[in-house]
Amino acid sequence: MKKTRIWELDFARGFAIIMMIFDHIMYDLKNLSSYFENFYEVNNSTFEWLKDFGKLYWNSELRFIGHFFFVALFLIVSGISFTFSKSNLNRSNKLMIVAVLISLVTFAIEYFTKVQVFIIFGVIHMYAFSTFLTYLFRKVWNNDIFIFTIGAAILILGFSSEFWQLHYISKITWDSIPGIIIGTKAFGADYFGLVPYLGIIMIGTVIGNLFYKNKVSLYPKVKLSEKNIFIFAGRKSLIIFLTHQFILMGLLVVIGYLFGYRM
Repeated sequence: MKKTRIWELDFARGFAIIMMIFDHIMYDLKNLSSYFENFYEVNNSTFEWLKDFGKLYWNSELRFIGHFFFVALFLIVSGISFTFSKSNLNRSNKLMIVAVLISLVTFAIEYFTKVQVFIIFGVIHMYAFSTFLTYLFRKVWNNDIFIFTIGAAILILGFSSEFWQLHYISKITWDSIPGIIIGTKAFGADYFGLVPYLGIIMIGTVIGNLFYKNKVSLYPKVKLSEKNIFIFAGRKSLIIFLTHQFILMGLLVVIGYLFGYRM
């Protein structure tokens, strides 16, 4: 039996994923000079402009606000999807395996290329841990007011501690790992602590129970093609997330080599 999809959730997830890809493109552009060792020797005006544009965006208020908004949108949809899953324990276990593989692959890439891409606790790690913790909290008391209260408290804690201004540590020690997981310390190319993001996912599960109890679209009369870019991205979000940066970096290296740049 074909699984019924809720188009607005696929659309919102896909929109968030596409904006994330744009954000990562800007990250790559601003770091062009660190990717290519002869960047300043080649001195290509177009690449210089792209680097400056990426840096301008990355340090802008637009990126600061937009980044949190689109991450929050993705996690709220993920929280809603939590309420649809038959086994969130299995779901979290599978995500944790993917997270470990991400860490191993990025460590190997950084070790052999010296490009700083190692991810120890990125968005997939956070998502896996958050799914597991939300599962445990709902096992303790499957009450939406209880879950919303905890989620809101975690969110408030994140904002009160100014989670966006975390100090990035340069070296991992066993003592630093709990802080990295919780969200009091930061490390890695892609970092997302449990605070405040666990809170957003927990609130998303409450939204799912309130508005999607019957697991049907709130706008059933709206029909969008499966070829719609946002619908497609929303349905393939995990695959896109796992592969997009490798594709972007590959294209960047190939194009750079054509213009004389070398890593």
